[in-house]
Amino acid sequence: MTLPILTALPGERRGYIDGPDGQIHYRSMGEGPAVVLVHQAPWASIQFRHAMPLIANAGYRAIAIDLPGHGMSDPPAAPSIEAYAAAIGALIDALDLAPAVVLGHRGGGLAAGRLAADRPDLVRALILDNAPFMSAEDRAARIGRFPDNQEIAPDGSHIADRWNWVRRVGDKDWSDETVHISVVTYFLHGPWKEHGHSVIPLFDFEADVPRISASTLIIGSRTDAVFPSAARLRQARPDWAYAELPGGPGMVLDRIAEWWVPVESFLDGVAKTAHSAGIAENKA
Repeated sequence: MTLPILTALPGERRGYIDGPDGQIHYRSMGEGPAVVLVHQAPWASIQFRHAMPLIANAGYRAIAIDLPGHGMSDPPAAPSIEAYAAAIGALIDALDLAPAVVLGHRGGGLAAGRLAADRPDLVRALILDNAPFMSAEDRAARIGRFPDNQEIAPDGSHIADRWNWVRRVGDKDWSDETVHISVVTYFLHGPWKEHGHSVIPLFDFEADVPRISASTLIIGSRTDAVFPSAARLRQARPDWAYAELPGGPGMVLDRIAEWWVPVESFLDGVAKTAHSAGIAENKA
């Protein structure tokens, strides 16, 4: 196995927009209706390196954001799901993408959901890929769960320690390449590497879910630790579509063909609905 590309993915364009807290970096691939991809913590836009070509080849424009304090984006004044949602909204506004399909993975789903609740004009449809949907008690129990060690070990063992931690607690389906990318990306975030994890239990997604009017797909992966959240979301919003995958949180990383099946089907349905609405509007 050779070292993977982390910077310039084949066929992509990269850019920056000015967001509420500084510059926001993004990757773009393809042409067509916009599909905005929001990574989990503590990843970055590179998480969607396998998904973007599939989305682009299906006739859409895939845009993957680096949330504030992640990847190559500036850090926020104060990390929060609300700040991340505002950054996604700023990206959609700046690139004139509205209304876009927004897909959020795990904690990225919380930011995508907050945007859909607050700015329905920006979100045509929403995909919640293993988004955590926790009670107040569960959220309280998760505060401080991820330690944030800022020290550099003189022998470089902090890097090996992170590798071993990911192998111990991460998705068993992850390839060595994916673990490598996750470790490099983690340290790329610098002092902000645990910001994303730290804000997830502080955010009450239960208050946003009833406010979301966009057509929504829930994806639940059976071996993901947050899989019970999918059932809770379905109970809260039985009108939303649902797809269940056999693996864990790494389906979008190392089992992309399986992940793509429900996503492509949902995107096609959204596109057909938008086309029909356009025809009806023109006739009117």
